[in-house]
Amino acid sequence: MEMNRPRIAQTLILLLTLAAVVASGYCLAANDELVFAVFGDTRPGPNYERLDVTRRLVRGMVQHDPAFVIGTGDYIEGSTDPNVVRQQYYRFFEALMPLKTFGDIPVAFSTGNHDIRGSAANARIFEEYFDSRRYSFDRGNCHFIILDSEIPGQQGTIKGEQWQWLIGDLTQAKDADFIFVALHRPLFPVDGHRGSSMDVDIPLRDRLHALFVKHKVSAVFMGHEHLYHHSRRDGIDYFITGGGGAPLYAKPEAGGFYHYLLVTVQDGTYKVAVHVLDGSN
Repeated sequence: MEMNRPRIAQTLILLLTLAAVVASGYCLAANDELVFAVFGDTRPGPNYERLDVTRRLVRGMVQHDPAFVIGTGDYIEGSTDPNVVRQQYYRFFEALMPLKTFGDIPVAFSTGNHDIRGSAANARIFEEYFDSRRYSFDRGNCHFIILDSEIPGQQGTIKGEQWQWLIGDLTQAKDADFIFVALHRPLFPVDGHRGSSMDVDIPLRDRLHALFVKHKVSAVFMGHEHLYHHSRRDGIDYFITGGGGAPLYAKPEAGGFYHYLLVTVQDGTYKVAVHVLDGSN
């Protein structure tokens, strides 16, 4: 028997649907502007003690009227109990309510290890709320790819069917001016998740990076590490944005602060601004 979604989730899913992102593609003129927000690792704590951090970040995002919000995973603490997982999403959706209140802003969320925890049942719950775990869409001259780094049994790798799909998708996106990718685990971790990110299999990680280089991916947005970090490798901008509410481990000077990213595409370029939550550092 299908379980009823929490009431808030029902309200949000009608609004925060991936289809709303996919169906809203349009052509951008040279002087048009596309703005979207990116954040991840909200994990509010077992007693939701940090839920207000995420709520405040979301309120900040909506002030910029983004076309949509991209998530880099780990929205909940996670559990092996489906009822607990659903309750955690219920509270997470509460924090997302400003997206509904301030303009029906849709989301495109990648999976995180806490969301899935290697469980096929949790993966199905994620799909129930967010429709899919791997997909792509276009907005004007920009192509967006959401990858699943948390396939049970394949965590930290992009291989098999998803790898073949990615090759085909990037090939079809050859005319895009910009290609943006989002996934949870960083290809090149910088903090305490070395060895448990996409570097669990370094040859596959390097293969993925080489594919991004070949197809001139513009930027990759990731989470997993609870900090902000930017690096540039072979022409690709790699952003770790894991400051959405999860406990901070790094010092502020090493990126340990609550934040979201605001990406602006205009005039043949893109800019990424880091918006820090007041008082988090």
